[in-house]
Amino acid sequence: MKQTPETIVMLNFVCDDIQKIARAVRDKNIYTMVMPYTVSAERVNQEKPVGLIVCKDKTAPARDAELAKFKALNIPLVELEISDEASKSAAVEKAVDFCLNTCKCSGSWTMENFLEEAIKDIREQVGNETVVLGLSGGVDSSVVAALIHKAIGKQLTCVFVNHGLLRKNEAESVQEIFARNFDMNLVYVDASDRFLDKLKGVSDPEQKRKIIGKEFIEVFADAAAQTGAPFLGQGTIYPDILESIPLDGNPNGVIKSHHNVGGLPENLKFKLVEPVDCLFKDEVRKLGRLLGLPSELLDRHPFPGPSLGVRHIGAIERNTLHILREADAIVTEELLKSGWYHKTWQTFAIFVPVKTVGMKNHKRTYDYVIAIRSINSVDAVTAQVVRLPWELLDTMSNRIINEVDGVNRVVYDITQKPPGTIEWE
Repeated sequence: MKQTPETIVMLNFVCDDIQKIARAVRDKNIYTMVMPYTVSAERVNQEKPVGLIVCKDKTAPARDAELAKFKALNIPLVELEISDEASKSAAVEKAVDFCLNTCKCSGSWTMENFLEEAIKDIREQVGNETVVLGLSGGVDSSVVAALIHKAIGKQLTCVFVNHGLLRKNEAESVQEIFARNFDMNLVYVDASDRFLDKLKGVSDPEQKRKIIGKEFIEVFADAAAQTGAPFLGQGTIYPDILESIPLDGNPNGVIKSHHNVGGLPENLKFKLVEPVDCLFKDEVRKLGRLLGLPSELLDRHPFPGPSLGVRHIGAIERNTLHILREADAIVTEELLKSGWYHKTWQTFAIFVPVKTVGMKNHKRTYDYVIAIRSINSVDAVTAQVVRLPWELLDTMSNRIINEVDGVNRVVYDITQKPPGTIEWE
């Protein structure tokens, strides 16, 4: 959104919890932006912030020179130092108090206001031109599709690309849902062989993400050639941006290159329309409800843009991708049957390219490992492990081992975020 009634800039002096603090401030309907301490004072000033919040980890270097450049802006500033759990809670309270009492924020940044401004911004940006949007059927792209469609109607063409990395029956179900719920231009492109051929032999997760992102843009270029659309709509959300910012000023220190951020080729032929790139995941869902999106879209588990490509560890082969797809379908089926699907935020299978010795049908086997991950989160910034019932995990494991050829062992991931990211790659 180009304009907000008031903005608080949070400056990250290497503080792992800064996004939690930002969310707490946003919960008071105060718009916040997170920027690294390496940002220039001029860039901060461009946002016309009513206040600055400096977030520090007690163990991090002082960086007095960097702090001085922000103090010189003569904007109300508060410093928060995080050392333990108690200080995290105190920091949040101090941040909210600073915004409300020192900066006199009115708390008028609501989803209703955002929706109104976003529609104006899209219309102003696009004018009479057309937009091509990559529709995955996930929450982010679906909300963006509905938002852009509300703003410009038939000027939007949604392109649903089957890149060969979708979940079981995903291509059919997404087309059915959008045909039933929306009056949109929808084009289906089956590019699965193109993607899988490009990914053959590639094991590095960053390289896989970049290949998927690059191919996605090129597929859109082909689709857009038929419409002449100069704009590309994307479902980039705020955590995607923040996790793509180098950590501690080190350009090699990004958490990950996001498919909507790091994978774009330099010769991009489209102008980007990214209307929710300042929203956290839960805010995107709120926006979707305002737009009238059905629960079957909004309440489904988040699914990454690179799809099973970041849930398949190592080089992707068609046979091992099939193993993952079948195992993941079993996990989802059992979650739905047990009533646990809507009690968890994301639960999915991961293919682990490690073979272990086992027994199957009274014979020795040497087959692959499937991991199951189940987490709860509000905004994808942090995630807590879900303690699924043992009986449910037992059922999932037995079904995967007995029904999916090539698997003889199932393990459960109990790592929170941080330190582990939600996806394994």
